[in-house]
Parts: sequence; C-alpha cells; structure tokens
Amino acid sequence: MSAASFKTTGDVSIQPLIPSAISSDRGQKWVAALLDSGDLHATNERETVQSPTHELSFDEVDDRISAFQEDALVKDAFAKGADLRDYAKHISQELEVLEQEHILNYVTNSQPFVDLHQQIHACDDILQKMEALMSGFHSDLGTVSAEIEILQEQSHSMSIKLKNRTSIQQLLNTVLDGVVINPDLIRKICEGEVNEFFLQHLADLNKKMAFVKSQQGQHIRAFKDAGPELERLRLKAAEKSRDFLIKKIDSLRAPNTNIAIIQQNILLKYKELYWFLAERYSEAAMEIRMLYVTTVGNYYIASFDKYMKSLQRVQMIIGDKSDLIANEESPKRGLPGLPGLFGHKPALKDKSNVFTLGDRLQVLTTPDPGIILTHIAEEQNMKFPFEAIFKSVSRLLMDNASSEYLFAIEFFAAPRGKNGRLNKDGQSGALIFGEVYDATLKFIQAFNKQHIDTSFDAVGILMCIRLNSQNIRIMQKRRIPGLENFANATNMLLWPRFQAIMDLHIESLKKAVPRSLLPSKDFHPHYVIRNLYAESDVIYTNAETPYKDNEAICRVFPGTVVLMDTRLTSPSLLRLRAEIEHLLMRMSGEFNDKKSRLVFLINNFDLVVAVLSEHSASSFEQEKMHFNGVLDSKINEYVEEELKPHFLGLMTFVIAAESDPNVVNLQEEKFERVAADFNTCWKNALTSINQSVMQNFSNFQNGARILHAALTQLLLFYKRFFTLWEKRFVTKKPKVQPVGLQSVMVEIKKFRNGIAAQILAAVISDADIL
Repeated sequence: MSAASFKTTGDVSIQPLIPSAISSDRGQKWVAALLDSGDLHATNERETVQSPTHELSFDEVDDRISAFQEDALVKDAFAKGADLRDYAKHISQELEVLEQEHILNYVTNSQPFVDLHQQIHACDDILQKMEALMSGFHSDLGTVSAEIEILQEQSHSMSIKLKNRTSIQQLLNTVLDGVVINPDLIRKICEGEVNEFFLQHLADLNKKMAFVKSQQGQHIRAFKDAGPELERLRLKAAEKSRDFLIKKIDSLRAPNTNIAIIQQNILLKYKELYWFLAERYSEAAMEIRMLYVTTVGNYYIASFDKYMKSLQRVQMIIGDKSDLIANEESPKRGLPGLPGLFGHKPALKDKSNVFTLGDRLQVLTTPDPGIILTHIAEEQNMKFPFEAIFKSVSRLLMDNASSEYLFAIEFFAAPRGKNGRLNKDGQSGALIFGEVYDATLKFIQAFNKQHIDTSFDAVGILMCIRLNSQNIRIMQKRRIPGLENFANATNMLLWPRFQAIMDLHIESLKKAVPRSLLPSKDFHPHYVIRNLYAESDVIYTNAETPYKDNEAICRVFPGTVVLMDTRLTSPSLLRLRAEIEHLLMRMSGEFNDKKSRLVFLINNFDLVVAVLSEHSASSFEQEKMHFNGVLDSKINEYVEEELKPHFLGLMTFVIAAESDPNVVNLQEEKFERVAADFNTCWKNALTSINQSVMQNFSNFQNGARILHAALTQLLLFYKRFFTLWEKRFVTKKPKVQPVGLQSVMVEIKKFRNGIAAQILAAVISDADIL
C-alpha cells in the first residue's frame, strides 16, 4: 500500500514520521506495527510497539499521524514515493554501520580513557592529602587567634599603664623644674656678670617664680620651702638688672654719644632685664622709666636746641612788614620792584631778592631729606630760607622720632599679659615716647611759632604747609603715629599766618595811593605787576613732585607757585586778584586821557597774560580766561580810541547810515564829504596809527596784535561804508570817487608785513644777546 493511499475520515493527508535514530530491526517492527495498528509510541531511544489487540480510535490515529508528518525525512520519503518498509530497512542498515563505527572508535580510544581514569584517581589522592593539611592549618589558626587575643588584652593594659606613668612623669617633671633650684642657677644669678648667659638664667628664674605663684592653692611642702629661696634670688636679680640698666642709661649723657647705637646694640639686647623688673619689681622698673625719660628727653632737647641755634646763623631773611604788595618802592633797594607776597625788606646782604624764587622750589621737588649740615654751611657761607630750615628740622625730628618710637615700643612693651604670654601692644611704649619727646616737641613748636608769626613770606609759608603735608604722609607710611598731634598743631600755625599775610597784602592794595605809586606816569608795566608776575619763577611742579597729593595742587597767582588746598586759598587769591585789578584801574586814573589810561592797563594785563601763557597746566586755565577777557576788552576800547581822531566822521556816518532803512534818500553831500575826507588823510592816518601803537606798546607781539585789530576794524568800517556807497549811487555818478577797497587792503597789508619784519628782527636781536 503506497503512502498516497492513506486517508483519514476527514480527508486529511497523513505523512508518517520515521525517526532516524532507530535500529533496523526495531525500525521494521515499528513500521509493521504502524501499518497494522497505526499506533507508535517512542520514548528517547526505546520504542514500544503497541499490541495489535489495542484498538485506536480514528481521532487518535489522526493525531499520531499529524505528529509525524512534519518530520523532514518522512516528508522527503513521501515526496519520493518510497516504500516505507524498504525505507525502514535502509535506515536500519545505516544505523548498523554507524553502530559498528562507534564501537570501533571506542575500542581505538580505550587507552586514553584508561589513562584519564588513572589520573582522576591520582588527583583524588592529592586532594585528600590537601584536605588533611588544610584541616591541620585550620586547627593551628584557631590556636594562634586565641593567643593574639590574649596579647591584645595584655598590650592594652600595658598602654594604659604607660600613659598613666607618662602623665605622672610630666607632672612630676613640671613640679621638679618649677621647685628645684639648681646650684648653678644660684651661682650665676648671685655672682655672675650680666651677659647673655645671665639672661638665660634670669628667664629660668622667672619661669620658676611664675610656676610657684600659679600653684599657690596646692598644699605642697616643697613649694613652701622653695618660696624664700626664690624671693632672695628675685631681689638679687632685680638689683643686678637695675644697676646694669642705670649704668647704660647714664652713659647716654656722655658728650657726642650716638644714642641710636646704644639703644640698638645694648638696651634692646638686654630688654629682658626691664621686662623682669616690670613683672617682678615694679618700683625698680618705674625708676628705670623715669631715668630713661629724663635722660633721653634732655638729650633730644639739648641736641635740637644746639642744632636750631646753628640754623639761625645760616638763615636767609626774606622780608618784613614793609615788603607788602602796594608799598612804595624803596630808593635804597637799587633794584626795581616792590616787596610783596614773597618776602621781607632786604636790608642785609644775605637777603635774597624778594621776587626771585630761584632754587627755593627744590625744597619741595627733591626727594632728598634736605638736612642742613650747619658746620659745612657756615664754612661755605651758605644761606637758607625758612622753608629749607623748616624741612631740615622736620626731617631730622621725624628720623629721630621714628627710631625712638620703634625702640620704645619694643623695649617698654608690657612683657606679659594675664595669660603669662608675651604682650607687645605698644601702648606702654607709646606713652614712654610721648613723655620723652614732649619737651622737645614743645621746644620745636615754639621755634616754629616764633618764625612763622613774624614771617611775611607768603610763599615760604605755603611751602611749609606743603612740607608739613609731606611729613604727615611719610609718617603714615612708616606707621609712626607719635607726631600726628605735632603736625596738626603746625598746620594750625601755618594756615592762619598765611591768611593773615594775604589779608595784609590785600589791605595794602586797598590803602595804596595811586599818585605815590605812579609819580612818573609811565605807560610801561608797573613794578607791582612786573615783580609779581614777570620776576617770579613760575614753575608748575605738582605733577612732577615725588610726593603727590590729590588735595594739595599747584596754582599760580600772582606769578609764583602756590602749593595748597584750593578750598582754603582760593577765596584769598580771588580777593587779591580783584584788589590788584582795582588798584590798576585807580592808577590808570592818574592819566589825563582815556587813551593813555587804556595803554597803561593793556601793558600791565598783557604782561600777566604773557606770563600765564607759558604754562599749560589746567590750574592756570581759569586765570588765563579771566585775564584774556580783560585784555581783549581793553584792546577793543583802545582800538576805538585810536581810530576816532582820524576816522571819527567815517565811523559816525556808517553807524548812522546803517540804522536808516532808506539809504538811497540820504544826502549825497554827506557821502561825498566822508569819501573826500578819507581820500585825503587815510594813508597819513595809517602811518600815525602805526607809530602810536609801536610807541605805546613795548611788547612787539602785543603791539602787532593791537595794530592788526585797529587796521581790521578800520577795514571793516570802510567796507561797510563802501557797501552803503554802492547802494546810494546805483544810477547816479558821484562827484567824488572813494578809494577802492582793494587799494586800502593792499596798503594795510604793507603795514602788517612791516610789523612782522620788526618782530622778527627783535627776536633775532634777543637771540644774539642770549
């Protein structure tokens, strides 16, 4: 029966599954059973053929067949139409071949299996030995662990004992160090010299005394026994320390002693002696302080007294009360000028010109301390203004005070606070410094007051103000506060005196008599202005000075450097400027005509502008603007006065004609008369104006500017007249033809070229002289 003829009740095709791992006999039995009964049950490699007597339902058969029809070999057999019995027989043969091959292969490889079996037995033996060894180790580790625990307990117990014994030892050592007095310590304190080793033993003694004092509440007999011995040593050490310090302080009284060397090399080296006295014998420490204050205070006051007396011999007297701005010029001087803002009446040969600063500004601009060596100055017959003396005394005071303050802070500092530690707060040292320098500062202040109150040198006072500001900054950088009150008191002397001197100058201007100041009625710059502006060395130094100050600026008026705080000086300077202008106006009233008055004012204001123009600093701008405005105003007035004698008719006619809206209706005769007058005199008038300007103004540049302004004004008037002329004579020819505008311009240009040539010649002449 072929596979294609198998059908189920439901017309479902059945494709039997034939396992490939079944032997030939069993395969045949399986196929036969399948054909006979249609039931086959296989589990792994065992197949059980169902009994033919067992009957299956069609559903079960259908399920069995469906289970095999998916097998690939069964599908392939059905596809080829093979007979299942033959196919099963073929499969059985293949299985037998494979079985024989497997058996042969197993027999061939039997020896490696035997070797492997032997190796496994050998490994088992080794593992058994290892197991026995590890068991022994485990037992030994348990024993060691128990021993370690015992050792840990013993170590902990020993550590506690050691800690307790160490603590007790430290306490015992502390007590022994504080109570036991070494014989060597007693011998060095009582018999030894005061030196570095004595300081070490003194520190040990002080340490023992501090310890015993700190243990007063403890009832220990050793402390009571050591107390009297320590007290005797304290008294002996205090006695030797006191005697040593008194001897060294007394050595400061020797002549020509350098106190700084003794302070640094001896007193500071043995400062622990004073600290011991301050802590253990306050009466002796107070005695040392008083002796030091008296000795060193007398040393400083004697030194400064001697130095300042020698400075008075080299002082340059600048001026006195007679040297005010508006005082009349003294015939004894032999020098033009007026004593004023810069000094005193120079009657002695060592008085400098009160209006020439010379090298005085170097006292501000140089960073050199500027300490004057009086013996050299006297040998070389050198003289110094008060500001140089002020700087020398101030810098010498600052250097000595700085050294003394630092010494006092270190030597007299409170040695120990409440906690027994070293305490250098500086309060005690600052108090000692104040006591030492109190008399010296009062002496120097009296010296300054004597010279400041009698000084009439405003510039010198201002320089001292700036120097005092520099001194304050220097001491702030050094962190030395000991001279703050002194510097403030010095300012309180300087500023009021400066204001007083300025008030005297202003008052002299108010009281000045113009006729006495201007007896010759000269047009040239007056000596008041010439001295204040032209003969003063005007140098703006604030930007270059090494001591820069935002508040203290450099300002010029009148004609000198003023280093100051403008909030304090500006009101006085403005008053002074106003009074000077007012005095010039009053002096100009001594001239009979307006033109002469204007010439006098222009020459003076031109000098001021020329001096101020030499400086480009911003502090000059306000003064430049003010005086330029005044000068321009006076020049315009002068130009009008210079043109009036020659061209008054032209100027009056032009102004009147321009105000008339109907120019064409003006009379022809007026136009022709003005033109005829101008044609007749204009060239001679230009020559006359040129000569007048050149004679009245000695400054060629100023004269050229004024002549240029006059000619320009004339040209503008004539151009305006020419414009009116053309409007009037549009259709009618005039009887008189005015000079052409171009001709007038050509002639004016000749005068301008001539002025330029004169200025160039003057410049060349000045260069040859230089």
